[in-house]
Amino acid sequence: MDTPKLTSDHFYKFFQCPHWIWYDIYGDSTRKRQMAPLLETIFKGKMRDAGSMLREHKKFEEIKPELFRDLDEAFLATLELMKQGKNIYHGVLMSSKWVGMPDLLEARPLHQIQGEPEKSEFGDWYYVAYDAQQSLDLRDEFKFPLVFYSLILEKLQGVRPKEAYVIDANNNERSFLVNDFVDQFHLTREQIEKVLNGEKPAPFLKGGCKRTPWYSVCLSDAQGCNDVSLIHRLSQSDQRQLYNIGIKTVQDMADANLDDLRSKLEEWPFDKLVRLNNQAKVLISGEPMILRKPEFPKVKHEVYFDIESDPTRDIDYLLGVLIKNTETEETQYRYFLAKEKSEEQKMWRDFLDFLVTLDDFVIYHYAYYENQVFDRMVVQYGAPTELIHKFRENTIDLHTRFVDSVVLPVYFYTLKDIAYHLGYRWDNPNAGGAESVVWYNEWLDKGDESILKRLLRYNEDDVRATLLVKEWLENQKPSKSKEKESLDE
Repeated sequence: MDTPKLTSDHFYKFFQCPHWIWYDIYGDSTRKRQMAPLLETIFKGKMRDAGSMLREHKKFEEIKPELFRDLDEAFLATLELMKQGKNIYHGVLMSSKWVGMPDLLEARPLHQIQGEPEKSEFGDWYYVAYDAQQSLDLRDEFKFPLVFYSLILEKLQGVRPKEAYVIDANNNERSFLVNDFVDQFHLTREQIEKVLNGEKPAPFLKGGCKRTPWYSVCLSDAQGCNDVSLIHRLSQSDQRQLYNIGIKTVQDMADANLDDLRSKLEEWPFDKLVRLNNQAKVLISGEPMILRKPEFPKVKHEVYFDIESDPTRDIDYLLGVLIKNTETEETQYRYFLAKEKSEEQKMWRDFLDFLVTLDDFVIYHYAYYENQVFDRMVVQYGAPTELIHKFRENTIDLHTRFVDSVVLPVYFYTLKDIAYHLGYRWDNPNAGGAESVVWYNEWLDKGDESILKRLLRYNEDDVRATLLVKEWLENQKPSKSKEKESLDE
């Protein structure tokens, strides 16, 4: 079997889950989950129609779609346009067994680069690579494909681009120096090429595995050997260091002596060792460990808040709230909806009007996202100062309260993982934030009200699950343990 070509997609897959590439080539295809194309777009941080967005800011040529049936033909067509000095959308770059498809290749005059030759293989211009992203984030999974394109460009044009670029929907650009990351890139490339050649990575479970079509297989493999990576917030570097001192399973970590760990892992903070040891013990016992009892304010109205967003359209389309009257125990679900970007501001104003009506209240949300969107809306559409203070001074992040107070026998501390463990069941068991975006787009395309109902039910499930988490948490009592006492010292 010939070694598959190395593509830019391999870098994205590797950073999500090192096994993804291996399973794609050598795994049992019957165990692979089918994913909607839009889900992949969301997970990769891409936009639905990058070409239309880029066309507003850049002039470019496109490769004829029929040429992509044969990448060699698409590559030759790309080369012809490069020889003409044209900007190119979704060009194909090739060199030996490397194949890359940047969102945009932009031609630039060589005289802009000091110390470079007067001519490239194409003339007095050279090319730089752009990727269009939902954000200007420069995590390795976004940088390394751009380094990859830049190195292929060097082989084709005889000039290595000094910089590579990401661009967002608002035409904001961010660049980085390619040479600063070439060494790290090659270390990752070498690991990927080992996988392409058939070397299966060691078992490892991480959050990114959930974004792959092989998550159930990754989970099964890690559980099969009770791998230490099943412990929440344990990195691959942590795993390697623990393997080196003989800690390979969850049981090993649960049985480990903290003082012994401290002497062997001197650079690790002691509270990290305690946390990992506690998590391992709880995974073995199956029983929660309550570290401390959180305090919650006594108010008349508790509001549980959850937001749905479509990053591929750059829109926050649904603000959902569950209002609980603590005196009557009655709950009411309300939502604010935008069908398109032009309706987002009205949705925001309606939400602010709702905020005005609240008194003797607290707003609960799970994790940072709701605060992040609120701040973004304030910048984009404005809000009275008193309402900004009213929101910020009366919100509580239940994720922070939870992880500070409880150790649960779960692998991840998302709302779905925790609420499911506590007994909550979503109407659609496979629903998630990304799936809600798929439904939103289906509703917009088809106008089917049953799809909208499914979307709203999912959002209502989210806020009701948040309510369950809060009520469970406030009813717990601390458990006594040496680990707890050590952590508090």
